[in-house]
Amino acid sequence: MNNLKKWAALVLAGVTVLAAAGCAKQESQQQSGSETKKEQLVLATSADYAPFEFHKMVNGKDTIMGFDISLAQEIADQLGKELVIKDMDFGNVLTELQNGNADMAIAALSANEERKKQVDFSDVYFKAEICCIIRKEDSAKYPSLESFNGVSVAAQTGSVQETVVKEQMTGAKLVSLAKMPEEIMQLTAGKVDAVVSETAVAAGYIASNPDLMIASFKVPYDSEGSSVAVQKGNTELAKQINEVIAKLKESGKMGEQINKANEEAVDAK
Repeated sequence: MNNLKKWAALVLAGVTVLAAAGCAKQESQQQSGSETKKEQLVLATSADYAPFEFHKMVNGKDTIMGFDISLAQEIADQLGKELVIKDMDFGNVLTELQNGNADMAIAALSANEERKKQVDFSDVYFKAEICCIIRKEDSAKYPSLESFNGVSVAAQTGSVQETVVKEQMTGAKLVSLAKMPEEIMQLTAGKVDAVVSETAVAAGYIASNPDLMIASFKVPYDSEGSSVAVQKGNTELAKQINEVIAKLKESGKMGEQINKANEEAVDAK
């Protein structure tokens, strides 16, 4: 009986050792897998705003690219993470960020006071000017902001440009649209008489639409500049992003990226 008990004890000990070894091997494999797979950095953007973010066919594949996308990739690279891009309507970008469905939002976003209540922002990486895009045939018809009284003016939903129309073109009929290409289509079709846009964005659309032009007058606009948005309280990510922005500015690479994006956007319309 004693011999039987000893034999059973030895078998049990052996099983325990094998089980422990199996667990250790599995744990080692899991750790190894986590080391080889990059952590993701999720970007919320609205890829309809060339040269900042736009779609273009590259080697037969629909690709999201642009100035903001280059910045996002630089941030991901510096953090050693895989960039994942989530494309959506501009009006949903900050909502997705707030809901935790993205780590950052880059979409030519101005850090105005209303948005600062919802999310935190990085330092400014680009300062823009605002203009009105009109049809060339209407150049004499619209010499000033006031000349748009009673006519339709398009701007992107939830954008700074929408606010410009409301506050500076009070006599105009605001037409809020989700995407920039739709605004340009409405203008060329004669359904609206102007589109309020950032000048850098307007240049690209005019290059591919010769019947359009930038109106001769200046649109008064005190630009807060474009910044990267992060979730409220995510000071660590904001700090890391600021470091990347500073490096790009100091090296001159930021200017190179905007020039490259403008060139790539011309034939992407």
